[in-house]
Amino acid sequence: MVVKRLRWQLAGVLFFLFSVPVALAHYMDLAQFTLVQLNVEDEGLWFRFDASLPVNLDPDLPVSWPDGCSVLERDERVDNGNAVTVSFDVNCEETSSGLIRTRWGRDGGMLELHLLDGSIASTMLSGGRFGAEFSLPDWEAAAGQEPAGFMATAWRYLVLGTEHVLIGLDHLAFVLCLAMLARGISLLWLISAFTLGHSISLALAYLGVVNVPIVPVEAIIALSVVFMAREALLANSADNGRAPTARGAANSQRWRMGITAGFGLIHGLGFASVLGGLGVSAADTVVALLFFNIGVEVGQLMFVATVLVLLALLRKVHFDQKMIRASAFAVGGMGLFWTVERVMGI
Repeated sequence: MVVKRLRWQLAGVLFFLFSVPVALAHYMDLAQFTLVQLNVEDEGLWFRFDASLPVNLDPDLPVSWPDGCSVLERDERVDNGNAVTVSFDVNCEETSSGLIRTRWGRDGGMLELHLLDGSIASTMLSGGRFGAEFSLPDWEAAAGQEPAGFMATAWRYLVLGTEHVLIGLDHLAFVLCLAMLARGISLLWLISAFTLGHSISLALAYLGVVNVPIVPVEAIIALSVVFMAREALLANSADNGRAPTARGAANSQRWRMGITAGFGLIHGLGFASVLGGLGVSAADTVVALLFFNIGVEVGQLMFVATVLVLLALLRKVHFDQKMIRASAFAVGGMGLFWTVERVMGI
């Protein structure tokens, strides 16, 4: 009786960990901000503020300026169908100081300062509950700032890649389905196929070889969760002593690897939209692409390791397949919800 109660308690905890957070999946709220110093003879400090935003963000959200600053002109344009750039011409008194507060970039972003001498200073923003915020720059101090070294740049993008995976719960849901679908070497092959697929499309999309609107891509990512949840459910039903359904070649490891790699190509386009939205400088292109991708793998492996530990606990109380089937239903249901939601947004 005690063991049975322990099974259900453990299953309840793990079901919550597997399923409930998936409902919170959202588009990454990342933004690229640029402050361009302007050479204007009038009094005060003049600059142009550009905010490059993913198309799913509202460009009309307000910006809060420091005291003594005024906006003289606002402009808006759409870039390649995947981003919207909002521009402001701003004049501030020479004594002005304080924060520029935005309602974009809640998950972080990049800030670049373009100085009159042609130099560029950049920094990564951590984001916040309501959006990114940063201080009105000291232009003279920024002019003497040394560019970030290789290690600092590599670490920045590695962390960003890791954070993106751990925040992007639709990607985690897909990986969770793989962990519920296979074990041991079979799971390793599936993870490798997924990694190969998203690494290829991430590079191609980021370098501009492939340019696909991100909104339908996000809808297909959601649909991939539904498909893999179905596979996990059927696989565990068959392994539970029931007669397997007529899936033919769909049961083979080769077929699973092929479809997983194909979905990896789609997920890679989603990763590329995040990296591209940060406006990486030309000098940092290779480093950013390489270490962002490594960061994605680090986050993915951290999640897989956690799931495998939890599944091992379930196997100890002989409750793993029941839990997997319940989780597959829950994750598939959420994937279906995301699919409908995103298709309606196309």
